[in-house]
Amino acid sequence: MFGYLREQHEAFRCSGLTFADVEVHQGLVSKKPASIRPQNVTSIWTFLSRILAGSKAHDPETNVAIFHEIVSILGALVRLRRDLVVTTLPHLCNIIHQLIYTLRRPRPLLGAKQYSIVADTLPVWINPSHPLGVEESKDLTRLLTSLSTKTLVRVHNPSAELRKPESLTRPLSKHVTCILQAYLDVLNDPLCVLAADIRRELQPGLFVLCDMLNEHTRDSLMVSALDAGGKAAMKGLWREYEKQRYTGKG
Repeated sequence: MFGYLREQHEAFRCSGLTFADVEVHQGLVSKKPASIRPQNVTSIWTFLSRILAGSKAHDPETNVAIFHEIVSILGALVRLRRDLVVTTLPHLCNIIHQLIYTLRRPRPLLGAKQYSIVADTLPVWINPSHPLGVEESKDLTRLLTSLSTKTLVRVHNPSAELRKPESLTRPLSKHVTCILQAYLDVLNDPLCVLAADIRRELQPGLFVLCDMLNEHTRDSLMVSALDAGGKAAMKGLWREYEKQRYTGKG
């Protein structure tokens, strides 16, 4: 079954992406999760990374369905095959990192050269003049929230260990800085805008990630990975996180 993934990679490389390519992957992951093997997950990460790669050419209209299908693929893997995701967490975080970047839009009134710098970082299926919106940020937040949800692995003849519901919270705590840094980089990019309504919808998911961070990891992010603007953005996010944490809202 998953030999098909390799064929799709070649088709994508040679003739470009279609919505059907993504839809087939989503169907395989959600409908036959017990058939997925470790090598299949590696192929899926590669495929998704290519879908999200920047392009100098863009479709006339943004295909928001591709974004939702990508999120659906990730959600199905997290929900149904946590056992395979946990061994490839850097790849999961990298794909989510890329998804956050797709929510950006060029700042108004940019010159042609500056506009191209931003546009070239967006995938072919996103037209920079028709950016992703609130519904996409809501979908991404649902995925981020699911990362802390306990799930049962869907495999044939599961071991006693796999019969126990678990979440990705503990192993993911070492990797979530990659996702948070993507968000902070976008906020701090002088050529881009992350619309206020998108930021607002992302907050509950970002708070789940903040919940996973221990003090040492958070301080390391502040000291070694962020410039002055990033530090200010992180302080602002953390302030909002603590506010909802203590008031019980979020």
